[in-house]
Amino acid sequence: MDQQLLQETFTEVQESLKDIQAKRKRTHFYQKITWGITGIYLVGMLILLASSYLPSTDLPFGGHLAKAPPSGNNPYALVFPFAGLMVLIYFSTSFFIQAFQKFKTQEMKTMASMVDKLFPDLEFTQGASPPNKEIQGSKLFAWLKSETLVYNFGQMRSRSREVEFNLADIGIIEDNLSNKAMGTLMHIPVLNMGLVLYQNVFKNLVSKKPEENLPYSFRGMFCWMKFQKKLEGHTVVFSRNQGVKLDRWSSFKFREEQEIFLEDPRFSKNFIVYGTDQVEARYVLSTSLMERILELKEKYDSSLYLSFQNKQLHLAVKNENGLFSFPSGSLNKLQVLEELTRQIELGLVVKKSLRLN
Repeated sequence: MDQQLLQETFTEVQESLKDIQAKRKRTHFYQKITWGITGIYLVGMLILLASSYLPSTDLPFGGHLAKAPPSGNNPYALVFPFAGLMVLIYFSTSFFIQAFQKFKTQEMKTMASMVDKLFPDLEFTQGASPPNKEIQGSKLFAWLKSETLVYNFGQMRSRSREVEFNLADIGIIEDNLSNKAMGTLMHIPVLNMGLVLYQNVFKNLVSKKPEENLPYSFRGMFCWMKFQKKLEGHTVVFSRNQGVKLDRWSSFKFREEQEIFLEDPRFSKNFIVYGTDQVEARYVLSTSLMERILELKEKYDSSLYLSFQNKQLHLAVKNENGLFSFPSGSLNKLQVLEELTRQIELGLVVKKSLRLN
């Protein structure tokens, strides 16, 4: 990316970035208040549930807790305290939502301005529907179902008449083993309240992100593009990870697949490959292509997912902060734009790097 163009763009959006940072701090403040009050409410509920067991213990406050449940002499023992907490939660949530909406509106407006300025040859869309068809067809996400929640935080595509390149910033909450286990534990009384405290209260209190802590199974960049060679089966490549391997093995959707063992020890150390045809997989993953995929992994410094099928290539790259969202920390620096352009440019060179045409 031309350094002069980066500097010009930064100068244009510098004041807006300062405004975004101020709005984000305000939103983060209200977020901590909201979840702090919610945490107090949930802890109170846990103590109430435990109060019937505490008098028989040696705890010094057990006797006081025994008086907490409503009685004939004090029928409203719990009503007023919890009603007060609910009022506080209502007002703090209202302030948080208003601050969050202002922050996100400013962020989206500034991000669109930056992307349009830096990449004029690409169409950039915010608020578009998630590319569900492409994500489903990629075969990259083992537990993905038609009802799976998918979010689209921004999408780019080439302006050519025949679209050959698309890039989206997506978030997927799929029904993988981790979320399945969490869902099972949420059905256990008392334990489910502890999980809510951890998942929603504690994480949001310590998080640097001014937003709800959604349990994304995948968050990051998702690209899809065409190449000329038609394939009969499919081949998928994942950065080596036991979680991905377990999800793949446990899914009933890919029983026709088999693990492909390649001769390149460096590639096998970094990636695991599945495919429907051993010969075709080795044809697709030539020695030169494996070397270029390794180079891409080093450039991204993140988990890579690739699939080859028919005439389509799908690429997914994990990015916990999201591609079209500003990172935590100071925004008043040129590095914010440099990181954004680095990520997008790496997506743009994938097709050229893999030389699929």
